Amino acid sequence: MPQPSIRSLARQLGLSGATVSLALRDSPRVVAATKQRVRQAATKAGYRPNPLVRSVMAALRRSSHDTFRGALLALNYAEEKDPVLLPYHREVLAGAELRARELGYSLEQCWVGPHHVSLPRLNAIIHARGVPGVFVMPFPERRDFSALDWAPLAAVVMDYCVSAPALHTVLPDHPLSVFQALERLEAAGYTRPGLVLTDGRDRRIMHRWSGGFGSFSRSRERAPAVPVLSEPQLERAAFLAWFRAHRPDVILSHAQAEIMTWLAEAGVPVPDAVGFVHLNWTLRDAPCAALDLQPALLGAAAVESVVAQVQRHEHGIPANPKTITLAARWVGGPTLRAAVAR
Repeated sequence: MPQPSIRSLARQLGLSGATVSLALRDSPRVVAATKQRVRQAATKAGYRPNPLVRSVMAALRRSSHDTFRGALLALNYAEEKDPVLLPYHREVLAGAELRARELGYSLEQCWVGPHHVSLPRLNAIIHARGVPGVFVMPFPERRDFSALDWAPLAAVVMDYCVSAPALHTVLPDHPLSVFQALERLEAAGYTRPGLVLTDGRDRRIMHRWSGGFGSFSRSRERAPAVPVLSEPQLERAAFLAWFRAHRPDVILSHAQAEIMTWLAEAGVPVPDAVGFVHLNWTLRDAPCAALDLQPALLGAAAVESVVAQVQRHEHGIPANPKTITLAARWVGGPTLRAAVAR
């Protein structure tokens, strides 16, 4: 039997390898509950650190320390006084931190907002520390960051959460991910997929969720497609009216807890009568089929882009902003019929 590894533990727990590695090293970037879950799984599986790998990694860390190239900032915005990172953002930060260390940089998160650092104050901090680059983490509402002096910085923004200025962007390939998920569902016999969103979530990414769904629907010659249900706030009455009027046989949405509750109350069994796919696996409320947006890889890609700009001496607002996208990974689950649950 093969020896358990960080990779196998990550698959078993549904976490990224970066998160498992950080948890086993007691990193403060990982919440206590996740650390405990990782340690329990590692103990049960009989995981033991490979002494050769450990010595090599120690040498790499020493080498990285010896060739330290600078400090990068991960900027995040919050209105509240005591913000808490969601699992998705923790994964982004863990992947970014790991990749930064591998490339010889440190990475520090910096909160911006009314109870945190202002953009003018951040200008002074960046100048005093000689920070060569930043990446802006995703946050719910788009914000204007024009007050930050971008001239000395290499920069990347995740998603489209910065309304100004226009910067290089790293984000999930939402249209492709939705299209591929719908192809998989179609191959398993689902013929009437439905998409349920909140307006703000779709608008923040330039309607890329609904755009991918619409392009798939237009490519199929069949009965009229189920219209997208997009509301400022999802409510039970509106959802059930939409469901009864259009009878989707599988629903794609972020609102797992609400939809599963409303369907159960209406006597609609999942997955027998209708399937469900979560649009962001890290935000699931219970086991389900989902799209894993691979946030740790996105965080790593953001750091790689910033470092590449630094090494090419590219700073300031780009004349031609580029976009890097990453397709989601399919995760099967019990909210779909067995043929597609894998």
